[in-house]
Amino acid sequence: MRSTDAAEFESVAELMREATLLAVAARRELPAHAIVQKPDGSLVTAVDVALQVLILNELEQRFGARPVIAEEDADSIGGKEDAQAHCRALLRQWRPGLGDREIARALACGGLEGSTRDLDAVWVLDPIDGTQGYVDGDHWCPCLALLSRGEPVFAVNGHPSVLGGVLLVAERGSGCWSRPLKGGDAKRAMVSQAPLTPGEPMRLVAPARATASQIAARRSVGESIGHPCTLVHSDSQAKYAHVIAGLADVAYSRRGNGPGKYVWDHAGAVLLAREAGAWVGDTNEGEVDCSLGRRLGGNDAVICAARDLGPQVAATLAERDIAEGTSRNSAGHGERARHG
Repeated sequence: MRSTDAAEFESVAELMREATLLAVAARRELPAHAIVQKPDGSLVTAVDVALQVLILNELEQRFGARPVIAEEDADSIGGKEDAQAHCRALLRQWRPGLGDREIARALACGGLEGSTRDLDAVWVLDPIDGTQGYVDGDHWCPCLALLSRGEPVFAVNGHPSVLGGVLLVAERGSGCWSRPLKGGDAKRAMVSQAPLTPGEPMRLVAPARATASQIAARRSVGESIGHPCTLVHSDSQAKYAHVIAGLADVAYSRRGNGPGKYVWDHAGAVLLAREAGAWVGDTNEGEVDCSLGRRLGGNDAVICAARDLGPQVAATLAERDIAEGTSRNSAGHGERARHG
């Protein structure tokens, strides 16, 4: 399979910019019947599905058929006739040539399972990460990453709620770049490496709908390393964008007793944050392994930190995992996490 060159990456970035702006516009007239609750209690909208169809069809036209890991499938709004009709109406507006055949193909091709370590190119797509935030008017983002041999090598996330609306783009080894969603010059995104001063609050991301126990747990992380904690509320990969943009110092997602986080919720941000110079790793200071298929089955957490806070936060969360009996990697350190 041929490699992807810089001009092609730029075209993908423009596609994701368009997709983000289309989602912004679609949210202004989002009817209740276009919002569906999945069996696990999470939300999906007709816009999620329409964006996935649009993006995957465009990628196939430009690059040919490639393996895909994507969140949505035919069951996402299957059986919900009003939501399906809204999805088709959006696609007629966005791309008149997309019909039921293209919809079915795009929703059937994203179910890749198993390791990606032997695959040269795999798209990883979450058309709207943070659908609850999308519905509520909070943080959300379309997210696309390209894996090569299980490693993120390109990522582009649209963040309409961060810094007035930005597109974050990174190619491995070339830095992370931020550009206004509505057009303008790109700027290099670089996280601060200046350590916190004594008594300076650590800005830690907490969920927008954080419970009292989640708030207490996050405050204790800052206190455990000798700093008061100021909470910055965000969800989805937007929480990592807050660190990249200098709006927060630390964001993390713990595995707990679950089967592992979904790769589409983290792969792009892992590369974006690393290329911006953030510390990105697990509780044992090992790498975040995106190569295991649909889930990050080998990691206890994804930690993104600026200001040299990564190892301290990792140690604190490792102790918590051990105390709660959820640790899977406390026996030793894996490959060391990298700065950008």
